[in-house]
Amino acid sequence: MEITKDERLAFLAALDKRVKPALDDAKAEARAEIMDRYAEDGTDRKAILVGGEKVGEVGISYSKAAPYIYAEQMTAALDFLRQVGLVQEAPAKGWEQSFDLIGGKVVYKPTGEVVEWAGWNPKAAKTAAVRGCKPEDVMRAFGPRLASVDAIALLDGEVE
Repeated sequence: MEITKDERLAFLAALDKRVKPALDDAKAEARAEIMDRYAEDGTDRKAILVGGEKVGEVGISYSKAAPYIYAEQMTAALDFLRQVGLVQEAPAKGWEQSFDLIGGKVVYKPTGEVVEWAGWNPKAAKTAAVRGCKPEDVMRAFGPRLASVDAIALLDGEVE
C-alpha cells in the first residue's frame, strides 16, 4: 500500500489522540496504586511486568527537604535575605504590555515617554501545530486500505 506523507501524519495524529488518553489513564492508575501502597506499608516502587519479565518500574519521587517562610514573617524574611544577598528583583509580570513601538522608538504608553533602556523584538513565528485528525475522520478516510497496512512499519515510517 502506498500512502502520502499527509496520510501518514493524519494517521499518527489520530492514533496519538487515541493512545495518549489511554496512556495517561494507565499512568494515573499506576501512580495512584503506588501512592496507596506507600501509605499502607511504605512500598515506594513496583516493577512493571510483561509476561513475568520486568520491563519498567513505577516509583515514588520525593520532594527535597527545604525550609519555608512563615506567611506572617515574610517582611522579616525578605529583610534578612536582602541583607545576605539572597533576594532577586525582576520586572512585574506583564510589564511589556505597558510599552509600544512608535516611530522606531520604545514608548511607555501611559505617558508617551520614550525609553532608551529598551529595545523592540518584532513579532515572529514561534511554532506550528497539527490540528484536527480526529480518529473517526482519519479511519473513515483510510477506509479498507488500512486493513493491509503493517501498523508497526507505518509507525516507524517504513511504509511507502
